[in-house]
Amino acid sequence: MKKPDRYDKNGVPIFTAENTFRPGESVYIHLSTDFPEYVGILHKHEFIEIVYVISGSAVHETAAGSYTVSRGDIVVVNYDSPHAFHALSGEESFTAYDLMFTPDFLDASLIRANGFDEMCSSFLFYSIFPGQQTIGPDLHLAGSSYGIFGELFNKIYMEFTGRQRGYEELVRAYIIELIIKMFRKIDSSAAGKLTRRQKDAVDAAMTYLRESFHTHVTLEELATHIFLSKDYLNRIFREATGFPVNAFLQKIRIEEACRLLATTDRTVVDIATACGFSDNKSFYMTFRRIMSMTPGEYRALNHG
Repeated sequence: MKKPDRYDKNGVPIFTAENTFRPGESVYIHLSTDFPEYVGILHKHEFIEIVYVISGSAVHETAAGSYTVSRGDIVVVNYDSPHAFHALSGEESFTAYDLMFTPDFLDASLIRANGFDEMCSSFLFYSIFPGQQTIGPDLHLAGSSYGIFGELFNKIYMEFTGRQRGYEELVRAYIIELIIKMFRKIDSSAAGKLTRRQKDAVDAAMTYLRESFHTHVTLEELATHIFLSKDYLNRIFREATGFPVNAFLQKIRIEEACRLLATTDRTVVDIATACGFSDNKSFYMTFRRIMSMTPGEYRALNHG
């Protein structure tokens, strides 16, 4: 890794792909201890950087503010985002893996992409995690499992430095695995932390289901009504209610069926149709699964 040969108007050094990567490559990884002179120095780079803390602690300075990182933390720094790690004194010295690459290293179609969010919206990852939230100037995943991410960074480091035949393909595969597992971590961390806009979408979906449960409602139809993708809607709906959309719909239908069985003399077939079931068999199966008894048994216990 060479020294920066360019600075912005404020004198902040800029690391370019040309002076960072080896000739003909679009990826680089090193340990922070390999270049201690750059720890604590505010800088930018024209590529994505993923930092994984191996030991010790540091304060990560960014344009949006500062926060502390420690062993097991992952930080993603986007293109052209000024940042610096200031090591904190302690029993362990601050050491981290610095993984750098341009998006086109993973997918040739991303040759003009700069940020982590652009890369994640590509088909390579969007097909796995549709509706993923936008990543800002930097992303901090705290308390990540060392056994999961530390092993991956070590594999990338050993392959890159070993340079055996096929090492670039293995490095690419490991980075894709790393990003997928980071998405899983993001999904897990975001559970139960819906934005106001997401909560409003779930409320609108619940209202629509309560008003339309007696009709043939599909997830596709509901998603179109809410103006969201069906996979994304189902995910945030489950986070908010604890139920997938279809299970919540069945719950509403069975609640209404129970009310009709207890308060009217309408036939079971008539009630099944009124509650949106396409046939009597599916009504019986759903009712028994949810209520642990048949519609007739429920009526015998509750009618009148």
